[in-house]
Order: sequence, then structure tokens, then C-alpha cells
Amino acid sequence: MKATRRKTRAGFTLIEMALTLSLSIGIAATIVATLQQQVSFTRVISSFQFLRDEAPQINTLLANLINKADSYRLYTNRTSAMASSGAVNANGRALRLRLRNPDGTSSNAIISFELVNDKNQLNFYFRAPNDTSWPTTPSWTITARPTLVDFSNNTGILLIAMTGPSGEEITFAGNPE
Repeated sequence: MKATRRKTRAGFTLIEMALTLSLSIGIAATIVATLQQQVSFTRVISSFQFLRDEAPQINTLLANLINKADSYRLYTNRTSAMASSGAVNANGRALRLRLRNPDGTSSNAIISFELVNDKNQLNFYFRAPNDTSWPTTPSWTITARPTLVDFSNNTGILLIAMTGPSGEEITFAGNPE
């Protein structure tokens, strides 16, 4: 007896092709939606970069500086702070600190929010005990990202309110020891 051979098919059926195409389109649509969501999420996160990255570092720096001071005064600008005239309780743009040294002398520092070369900056000025005048340029710039820094003490606690580049606001609180 002669065995009959089965004929093998060389292609796919129309149903198999339709199923494959629909699964491929579904996977592609899911990938595109996930990528779009990732881009949107990254855009939202980057708009809060000041709060996420710089604000914690500024907080640590300001806390260390203010805790080392034995007194402070608020002024409307750096010039008034350097001259020690016209102290205010609110809406200050400069904070003058008196730092007590281990040998009994005192140094002075000013943290000033000011416009330098058409750019807002929060600058730090330091005057050693032997210096008779303040430096004309900042010792260093703390940050150049905020659009406004407001020093106030109308509640009995030093408050430093910062407005970031995207309008976000954060308030630091602290008093010298």
C-alpha cells in the first residue's frame, strides 16, 4: 500500500495575519502612550527643579550660617545693611549677621538679595574682624535662581521666603542660637 502524503502549507491564513497585526498595533499604541506619559511627567518634574534640587541645599547653608550668628538685623537693601541704618521687620532684602569668633572678636556677614548685571542673585558678603570696610563684590553667590527673597521678623521668628523661577514658594525659618 502506498502512503499518502499530507500537503504542507506555505503561508498564514487571513485570520492569523489579522490577529498578528492587531496585537502589534496594540503593543505600539501602548508604547507610544507610555512614552508620552513619561515626557509629560519629566516636564512636570523639571518645572519643580528649584524646589527639588536647590532649596534643600540653600536650607542647609542658611541654617548653618544663621545658627552660627549670635544676632541679626534685617534691612531693605545691601547698602543699608553695610551702613547699619534703617533696620526693618518685614520686606527686607538683606540680612546682616554678627558672628562671634572663638577669640572673642566678632565678624559680620550679609546675605543680600540683589540685582547684579540684570540678574537676581542671593549673595553672601563677609567682613573679617580686622577689615574696616565691606567688600564691593560678594564673597560668593548662594543662588541665582529665585525671583524674590523676602526676609521678615514680624512674628518674632526669622522667616526667609523664596519665590522660585516657576513661581513656587518656600519659606525657611530659623533664629540664631
